[in-house]
Amino acid sequence: MYAHFASRAEVVDAAMSRAIDRGNEVLGAVDLTGDPLLALARYVEAGWHLVDQARALLVAAQRELSAGRIRELHAGPAARVEALVARGRAEGAFRTDLPIAWMINVLHAVMHSAADEIRAGRLTSERAADHITATVLAAFTPPGKPVPETGGGA
Repeated sequence: MYAHFASRAEVVDAAMSRAIDRGNEVLGAVDLTGDPLLALARYVEAGWHLVDQARALLVAAQRELSAGRIRELHAGPAARVEALVARGRAEGAFRTDLPIAWMINVLHAVMHSAADEIRAGRLTSERAADHITATVLAAFTPPGKPVPETGGGA
């Protein structure tokens, strides 16, 4: 491999780029129309499966790549969810008192934290999407509005 790549970081970068390109294809097929809350839940479900499949690669990327490079690689998925959050805010479904970039960062952080919890044995992969959805909906719900039920249970 080192005949093609000068370092472990370059190998991880190439693998991460490829995984995100494939993930963008999957996320591009997610229906983000209609109720923003339901659209967000569909995005989380699809996004979680991608994160779950790439857990080991994510750990390697966090060790080998800069935070800036990781953000750069996630630009495609971030743009997709940014449009959804902007629409949800305009429709009153999502809070408007926090920057959209912060909200997207929270979503990605919760997804990556779920992977950490699975590695620690405190969460199963099958339960993660429900936990992520419940947490993100609570974080995105406007202050004073009831948090929607997700149906995932505890």
